[in-house]
Amino acid sequence: MCALLLAGVAWSQSDADYQGWMKSTAAAAGSLNKNLTAKAGDAAATDAKTLSDNMSKVVAYWQAKNMSDAVKFAQDAKAGFAQVGDLAAAGKFDDAAAAMKTAQANCGGCHTAHRERSPDDTFKMK
Repeated sequence: MCALLLAGVAWSQSDADYQGWMKSTAAAAGSLNKNLTAKAGDAAATDAKTLSDNMSKVVAYWQAKNMSDAVKFAQDAKAGFAQVGDLAAAGKFDDAAAAMKTAQANCGGCHTAHRERSPDDTFKMK
């Protein structure tokens, strides 16, 4: 009985962590878009690293839930954000912006597959 209770607490913590990563990801993506537009290479590379690091956590989260499609979305997004960082650091802002769109498409694919809007306009995972 205690093991089941502890497993439930661990599961809830993981979901709370996940929501935190998603909020951090949204903020970093907004900052990255602004920094790419401003051609601020170092700041954009830092934002891209934050996004890539967040995706590493998201990969582990979905692996624990054995959701292979979500794992793939997160892995592809992680690689895409790393590419954005490399391109931004090299001053290739148009290429970085294009790579950003590709990386974000992976985010959108996962959101479509695994997120639904609640009546109160919040989101929950499917």
